[in-house]
Amino acid sequence: MMDMWKRSPSPEESWSDAEGGNENGEWPIKGVVGEEVDPDGTSRYEVRWGDWSRKDGTNTTWQTDITDRSDLINLWKKFQDNKRNVLAQDGLDMEVSWPDDAVHKRFTSLRAQAYEEKKRKRLDKPSAADWDQEIERARRHADEPDAEDGNAASRLRVRRNTPRSTPSSDIPRLSSVKRIRGPTPPNPLFRRGASARKRSPSIGDDTFRSLMFNLSTSTVESPRAISKGVTEKSKNVNTNHSIKFGQASTSKPAPSAMKGDVIFVRPAKPLRGRALLQSNWNQAAQEAGAADIRISNEIVDGDIGQHLHEFKYMERSYHFDNDGLQLIFDVDPGAFLACACMSCQRASQCDCQAESEVTNERGHKLHAYSGGLFAFRIPQGVEVIECNKYCRCDSLCGNRVAQKPRDIPIEIFKTKQCGWGARCPIALPKGKVLGIYTGTLIRREDVDNLPPEHIGYVFDLDGTEVRGQHNEGDKFSVDSHDCGNWTRFVNHSCSPSMKVYSVVFDTIREVHMPYVAFVAARDIPAAEELTIDYEPSAAEEMVEGTGKQKRKVSPTALLCKCSAKRCRGWIKQ
Repeated sequence: MMDMWKRSPSPEESWSDAEGGNENGEWPIKGVVGEEVDPDGTSRYEVRWGDWSRKDGTNTTWQTDITDRSDLINLWKKFQDNKRNVLAQDGLDMEVSWPDDAVHKRFTSLRAQAYEEKKRKRLDKPSAADWDQEIERARRHADEPDAEDGNAASRLRVRRNTPRSTPSSDIPRLSSVKRIRGPTPPNPLFRRGASARKRSPSIGDDTFRSLMFNLSTSTVESPRAISKGVTEKSKNVNTNHSIKFGQASTSKPAPSAMKGDVIFVRPAKPLRGRALLQSNWNQAAQEAGAADIRISNEIVDGDIGQHLHEFKYMERSYHFDNDGLQLIFDVDPGAFLACACMSCQRASQCDCQAESEVTNERGHKLHAYSGGLFAFRIPQGVEVIECNKYCRCDSLCGNRVAQKPRDIPIEIFKTKQCGWGARCPIALPKGKVLGIYTGTLIRREDVDNLPPEHIGYVFDLDGTEVRGQHNEGDKFSVDSHDCGNWTRFVNHSCSPSMKVYSVVFDTIREVHMPYVAFVAARDIPAAEELTIDYEPSAAEEMVEGTGKQKRKVSPTALLCKCSAKRCRGWIKQ
């Protein structure tokens, strides 16, 4: 029977005529991005390659192993083990396959939903009491027509007298069903032949567990979500851990005798409005290896304009409408300074830091980060130079921070006075780098030609420009109206929770196209709004006391609504 589902051999890939490899005909591996489980229990892994793609633009292949980079497989397995344990801790719900689903996909689906881990937890948890009464209520509800399509509200499958010691191998023994999706693992750049050390998640276990909360809209519902009567009257029903955003409850199921399981399944409905927008953004974020994005329930479908549905979510790159700017950004590999360090401990010994101006009071070069956190030791007009793709150090290098995928979840929510804003459901330490500002890169002189609705989303790349001095070189800005990421929703505050700095890693500093990185300026409590100062130079010019009267107000200034104690009263536009 197993031979019936045996996979046919994959076609041979053509590497001989591909470009982008090194002198040995090797290509860099970005990392493992997917896994499939065969009926015999073996796995194969989807590997994403750098500098190589097929004619259709795809750049992943399926491998049963990676001989010279077994560390990538181990890193993927470790992350997936952690994710499945978190899923089992947060709840025992499972999604049930439809009858017409391909059998060979079932094993991958069960693994992704942490079936084995949840089954082990379930064996110690008795099922619902008053089972017969629950069945009768559910059967009556299942026969009622659905309000939307007139058909029966649910399809009911019942298994009676399922022994505790012999759970069914084809259908998970659970009493409610919903779709659960957690964040994909980080997808750092890996190079073939480079070493990679194992490590635990970069933030604490409790925080890491919080990252795995359920952000997706349930497309398969439990009977308690369908029937108010069942919700209000059912007692002693098997209660899984309920999930709130960023926090899991510790409720436990009431003890009862196991008599069987009831599984309700509703056909999945197409996503729309807020749910569709959230799904699209999460897909883009996950493809970049970043944590999930949630759009708060406070934002209703009517709040979402058509331009946001057409908005292209880009976690960590610039978009170029102008091919000429793309050519400037994508400099020749020979222009990069690359270090040969296996682990970059001292900036003075890293060749890539030769042009860095981050130094101590004695003039000795320093890295901008300490223990993975920004150290706030760069003067005005200085940009951070991180290790680049040509450096020999691996993705765990301490000088690769802003370039890493975002590892903290973000929620977009509706503020009281300033429209939409952004916040994080977990507490953040001072120096935590949260992301970079992305969008369409344009020349500064072209900003005045943008439509008026774009102006509020333009960020000048002026971090290396010193106020009051003549700053040579081309000047550029980033417009995030049509494309970008969550940072476009960050509001202004005269006492901001974040600061920004300029960082270079995809190009060289001489082209004046750095990224703008957002970093926690202090310890930020969970769910506090993330804000920056839109005009930090104004804060520098303020004098003690009644500073707002000392500065001339621009005729195009906007009234500030940040409500900070030292609010300047206006924002320059």
